[in-house]
Order: sequence, then C-alpha cells, then structure tokens
Amino acid sequence: MDKKSFFQLIKFGMVGVMNTLVDFIVYQLLVYFGLHYAAAQCISYSCGLLNSYFFNSRWTFKETKKYTKQEFARFILVNLVSLGISVLLLRLCYEVLGITSDLVAKLIVTALVMVINFIGNKLFVFK
Repeated sequence: MDKKSFFQLIKFGMVGVMNTLVDFIVYQLLVYFGLHYAAAQCISYSCGLLNSYFFNSRWTFKETKKYTKQEFARFILVNLVSLGISVLLLRLCYEVLGITSDLVAKLIVTALVMVINFIGNKLFVFK
C-alpha cells in the first residue's frame, strides 16, 4: 500500500467513525421505537451514507476535480450493495446465529461492511 492510499484509509476510517455514530444512533432509536430491523437499517444506513459522501468526496478522496453525477451514482451503487449485504448480515445475526443484542449485531455487521465499502469507494467511486 502506498503512502497516499494509507492516508486515505486513515481518513476513510475517521469518516467511518462519524458515519457509524450517525447510523448507530438512528438505528437504535428506530428499533427502540418498534421499527423492524430491516427498515431501521435502510433508514439509518441512508443517514450515514449522506454523511459519508459529503466527507469522503471533499476530504478523504479529494483530488483537484469537479464532482459529477456519475461519481455520485457510483457512490450510491456501492452503498446500495453494502446496504443489501448489511441487511442480509443482520438477518444472519438475528435469525441464524441467534444474537439478541441490537448493538452486538450492528457492531459485527458494521465491521464487515466497512471493508467492502472502502474497497468499492477506492476502486470504483473515487478512482
């Protein structure tokens, strides 16, 4: 990994912490108020997604370029794939593995999806 990619990974991680906080707080609130985990995940993930695009496009992967609709569309595509994987992994946690803690399930899923998301953003969105 070159120096530039290393620093991008660090920045991506920092932005990821912010996104995760947004996602976790919204998810926990929605589940607490009775929303099904899949719907709560879609809404909370979308909140984190908006935060992610703003900071990653302007700070993490910023190059001297203009932002395009195509870039944003690729960003949405990568995140839709990540969202689908996260909902499937939550289902696996709850229904197959029998995890009863919303927090534990969300932590497991978030760790796995972060790796997928970084690779998609680095190689497909902000290339």
